Amino acid sequence: MTVKEAMLSAARLPVLGMLFLLLTAQMAVVIAAFRDSRSRNFKGAVLAVFLLSASVFWSCLTVISWRNNYPGWTRKPPAWLDAVCACPVRAVWVFEAVIAVILSFEVWSIFRYRRSHVTLGSVKQAMDLLPVGIAFGEPDGTVIFRNLVMDHLCVSLTGKLLTDWRAFQAAAGGEQVPVEGRIWQLCSRATPGSALTQLTATDITEQAGILKDLQEKNRKLKDIHLRLEIYNRQAERIIIAQELLNARMSVHDELGSVLLESRHYLSEPASIDEELLLQALKNANTYLLREYERDDTASDPLTEAISMAGAIGVKVELTGLPPAEERPREILAAAVRECAANTVKHAGGDRLAVDARRADSGYTFILSNNGRPPDAPIRETGGLLSLRTLVERQGGTMQTGSCPCFRLSVTVPGAGDTA
Repeated sequence: MTVKEAMLSAARLPVLGMLFLLLTAQMAVVIAAFRDSRSRNFKGAVLAVFLLSASVFWSCLTVISWRNNYPGWTRKPPAWLDAVCACPVRAVWVFEAVIAVILSFEVWSIFRYRRSHVTLGSVKQAMDLLPVGIAFGEPDGTVIFRNLVMDHLCVSLTGKLLTDWRAFQAAAGGEQVPVEGRIWQLCSRATPGSALTQLTATDITEQAGILKDLQEKNRKLKDIHLRLEIYNRQAERIIIAQELLNARMSVHDELGSVLLESRHYLSEPASIDEELLLQALKNANTYLLREYERDDTASDPLTEAISMAGAIGVKVELTGLPPAEERPREILAAAVRECAANTVKHAGGDRLAVDARRADSGYTFILSNNGRPPDAPIRETGGLLSLRTLVERQGGTMQTGSCPCFRLSVTVPGAGDTA
């Protein structure tokens, strides 16, 4: 069977199909040779084989085209086309086999060259193996290079490959981006000596975990420091009260001695110096009169709470009329202590507004600070839970709010009011 007979029958399909596949593969080899900057000899050889394969393929297609343009071969074809038509189709198959062998050798040579030389492809492979995401883009956002890690991050955030680094940054929404349980640090900077922008993504999951632990420990240390300040303040008052108590006990002991000496003087006047006894009685009477005028043991819980708040740097602004009754006043003092501590510990504020009102149902206390509003729903634990328990035991109610700032509302019945 000649080439003409094959091209004009169903046999042309496998012949042309194989030629097309070899030609396509040869084209890929030529591109790889020029991209890898191979030697002139190698590039010339692969290019010559490609052109030879293309000429054979074009010749076979010309046979079919001549038949279609000149049905019945009404026009005599050129001599070279007659030679092609008269050539046995077996020669085409042999040519294809030879080209396949040459193509195999060329592919093997390309892979061998890439294993021992640095090429553009090896640079891309090395970038793909890095655990860090890297991309380079034009100022308008067009990405000209990216590795697999950056593509994976972009697909996770936007659902498509990275083609516009500006859109990728907008989808990330910040420098630290959580993706599939990992934390990535994004950074963009201008490439020195070029107009390109470099975008990198670094996995900082471990560092972020350590930083979170440190922040939690700092929060606990701040809480402990605040409690120590409150404790020191209370301890100072306890020590002062203890010293006052010791002084009173000493004075009372001396007063007892004076009374005994007075009794002994009444029975035996000559045995005791009268002037010293009168001076001792005068001192004792002076002390008793001062004790009667001012009792240092009396303490106001609301005053102590405001003083405690000032000791930790919180100024209490009290408006309205605070209750004079003991139990409502103690509850207001407890609320001031707890809110002052939370203002420093959680909100970072320095002022606490307290509004005390008398209503038909009792007293209403509204407390708010100037610190940061809570970023999550308020959980009543620790001091707030204890305060709620204290309020409800007195038949009152307590409500907390966080918009636009922390707000605590307490309602307690007064004396004679029903809960």
